[in-house]
Amino acid sequence: MNKDDFLIELEDIVYDSLFIGSHKDDLNKEISANMWSITLSKQLASQFTVSDFMNFFHKVIENRQQQILISNSDHGMLLYVWFDWQASRLKFNLISQIHERLPFSGKIEILDELEPVINEFIHFPYHDGIQADFDRELDRVKVFLISLPK
Repeated sequence: MNKDDFLIELEDIVYDSLFIGSHKDDLNKEISANMWSITLSKQLASQFTVSDFMNFFHKVIENRQQQILISNSDHGMLLYVWFDWQASRLKFNLISQIHERLPFSGKIEILDELEPVINEFIHFPYHDGIQADFDRELDRVKVFLISLPK
């Protein structure tokens, strides 16, 4: 698969339906229904730039904002993006703004810029599998967070 084919496949994610919970008990359903992840081979990652993924996320944010605005919900949502280096996946999710914190068990660092997360993903040296001698400190996970209001 080449970059153009991959970008065409990503269009499916852009237009996926969003589940908007109505109360705090819906958190697990929101996490499950609104989770997307992207994985690349090392060869394919070398074809991408940060701008390619910024364009993709711009479309995703625009689509999810429109879904929120036309919904019957009385609240907005939080979109958050992080690089899961153990799985070599760029992940993102949306949860309702009624939740008091993001559903991470470890330490996180909230970012207001998406570029550092994408950059870490694209330039990760182990897209095709982590080497046995790879030793990465368990730093805070960098999480881009944006509020999408109602």
